[in-house]
Amino acid sequence: MSDAGKKISRRGFMGAVGAAGLMGKASAFEPHTVADAPIPVLLGESKEVIPANPDNPGQKGWFTNDHCFIEDKTGRLHWFGINNPHPPEGKELYRYHPYLGHMSTTDPMGEWKRHDWALDESEGTEYLGAPAVVWVPDREKYAMVLETRLEDTRRLEVCWSSDLEEWERTYVPILPDDLWISTRDPQIMARPNGEFWIHLTTFGAKGVKQSQIIRLVTRDFVTFSGPEIVMGVDDCEWATLMESPFLVEAHGLWYLFFTYAHRRYTETPVVVSDDPWSFDFSENCVATLFGHASVVLEYRGKTYFSSCGPEDSSVLNTHGVTLCEFAWAKPV
Repeated sequence: MSDAGKKISRRGFMGAVGAAGLMGKASAFEPHTVADAPIPVLLGESKEVIPANPDNPGQKGWFTNDHCFIEDKTGRLHWFGINNPHPPEGKELYRYHPYLGHMSTTDPMGEWKRHDWALDESEGTEYLGAPAVVWVPDREKYAMVLETRLEDTRRLEVCWSSDLEEWERTYVPILPDDLWISTRDPQIMARPNGEFWIHLTTFGAKGVKQSQIIRLVTRDFVTFSGPEIVMGVDDCEWATLMESPFLVEAHGLWYLFFTYAHRRYTETPVVVSDDPWSFDFSENCVATLFGHASVVLEYRGKTYFSSCGPEDSSVLNTHGVTLCEFAWAKPV
């Protein structure tokens, strides 16, 4: 066990929170080491803010799944995500994904406006996967990376938009010879040097049979380097059990959030490292949070944590997107 694991006991952690140990935005504090890494915590109720059903909010029959947020040039917050009806007879769960949803707001915990579908494959391949969206200054456009179906195989594709409303697909797969066919769930980080890091879940990169989170690097969303393995877990020899990676830079450290969906659907472990190219799940998992395909969102001075789903039809779940507030706690 790492120094971080040895120092963060349940009693010490709760004591820190109870004694006003909560910290504000990550950038406001001195750098830490892995041994004394601040701990991510969720605050208050995880409230449904985006109903799954576009026509009858609160009614069953639809679901949400992986998603992303982006703030436009006017300060309005946009959500893009998997948003579909449960599969009709003859269609397969997790394979019937005809729509990509689009919502926007200026109050994340308040009312959201529903837009037309960002993409619609209901008359085509019937498959659109998890999206990630970022502004690309050199192109003066937004780039979206998502999993689509190209030549009857699931691949990653880039789409472009100038206004977040109309999207132009490229129909060109990203590194088709280097990525497992179910490589998915992108997160994009814009870096100060002009690079963009794209984090994905995959299996078998570099010939290693394990669940993996990898990184691609690009400057133009046309050419890509990688994949580089940033974390591997020897838990399966035929597919990945991990999903939805989301990397956060905070307190001079790097925090890798991911969903261990094929172990527990709403389990989000958080692994800390001082090296963004290397994470050790067994040694440096500092927290496990409640959430599926979760995103850490900063908007107008507050930080939020999302969850969504499930895709399976269930009487006991809302299937929409939820948000709660997010903070950091000091370990003792």
